Amino acid sequence: MKPGNIKLRGLLYAFCLWASTTTIEAQTGDTLSFTLEQAIEYASVHAYEKINSEYDVASAKKKIWETIASGLPQVDFSAQYNHSIDVPVSLLPAEIIPEDMRPPGIGSGDKIPVSFGTAYDGSYSLSVSQMIFNGSYFVGLQATQVFLDLTRHQATKTEIEVRDAVAKACYLVLSAEENIKAFNENLEVNKALLQETEALYESGFRESMDVSQLKLMVRESEKQILEIKRNQEVAMAVLRFSMGLNENQPIKLTEDFAALSQEAISGEVKKSGWSPEEHIDFKLASTNVKSEKLQLKNLRVQYLPKINAFYTYQKTGYGDEWNIFGDEWYKAQFVGLSVSVPIFSSGMRNAQAMQQKLAWEKSKNIRTQTMQQIKTSGLTALTDYNSAIDQYEIASESKVLALDIYEKTKTRFSNGMTGSFELTQQQGQYIQAQINHVRAALAVLNSRNAYLKATGKL
Repeated sequence: MKPGNIKLRGLLYAFCLWASTTTIEAQTGDTLSFTLEQAIEYASVHAYEKINSEYDVASAKKKIWETIASGLPQVDFSAQYNHSIDVPVSLLPAEIIPEDMRPPGIGSGDKIPVSFGTAYDGSYSLSVSQMIFNGSYFVGLQATQVFLDLTRHQATKTEIEVRDAVAKACYLVLSAEENIKAFNENLEVNKALLQETEALYESGFRESMDVSQLKLMVRESEKQILEIKRNQEVAMAVLRFSMGLNENQPIKLTEDFAALSQEAISGEVKKSGWSPEEHIDFKLASTNVKSEKLQLKNLRVQYLPKINAFYTYQKTGYGDEWNIFGDEWYKAQFVGLSVSVPIFSSGMRNAQAMQQKLAWEKSKNIRTQTMQQIKTSGLTALTDYNSAIDQYEIASESKVLALDIYEKTKTRFSNGMTGSFELTQQQGQYIQAQINHVRAALAVLNSRNAYLKATGKL
């Protein structure tokens, strides 16, 4: 694919993403509405961890070019201009200078001070070097690709963690909404019973204790709603953070908690098989084995010679005046090869290679361990999932029974056949059954998520 096409696709993707986000904002005003899947997809683009992982992948791609470029021609230019405040002086034996050219009073055995330099000098050079052979370079090319694969796998694992965190936060928000809905209905029932009981008390058909008991039930219902709303606010804050949204951004989930629970209970995700080899943790472990092996290979090629070619062009100028650029400059050129051959390191390189071989063997053992851990985690997650479904079925039946008992007790209370104490007991039993039912549904959703994550399907 041509680079231009890649850039065009990137621009189109960015525009579509912006347009979809704008559409959501336009439809909901200041509040963003999401289904569960929309929230997960939004987080897959905007979550802080996801963005960081994309930076890591981009950096790994640049690392590949850095390694490639290190084996291509390298060109350097340097320049220097000097002013010698005091020109360096050398001492020469008087014998090498003819007697008629010696300074007065200088005889055999004396030293004559002579300056070979000038007050001003300058130089510039252009150097070109080219690697001919370096075993580490070729191993490095392989290693950078493995490093890129490792970074991409890590980015995939990060996305899985983001999706898992968003789903769990959504479940908490929705379960809180479900409880709030049920407790609001219960509050209205308690208020109606209180109003009815107060009327009967004024007519002399009820005791004051019954009125006080109903008032207490109303206050308890209001307290429960406040507590759940606070929990919902915390869950919302966690959800916004997981999605990469501003902490003050209002959001709304449009999913139905009961429908999600029923979908999770159906167990459709268990019908398709899964391959442990495709799990991201196994891919990471396998790629790490390749990385460790290449590091061992790199240490072994250190025994091979390194050969480089070079060429240098240089010009130098001298003068006793500051402006030496109009004087003649003298050029020099060099071309050659440099060869470096490791001969003896007192066993240091061998010790390094042996250490790295052990690290490679360890990485293979970790890969085997990871495979077994994936299989075990998958089995454990499936067991927990099935157990959560069973617990949900029990909690659903208990809720129906508790509601039936509570409704009958309300009827008996309204007909004066029972007291407020029994009504309070049966209502508390029903409320606990409602809480247990929502908690069991939440456990099913989370265990389903855990099963998908353990089997590499999330």
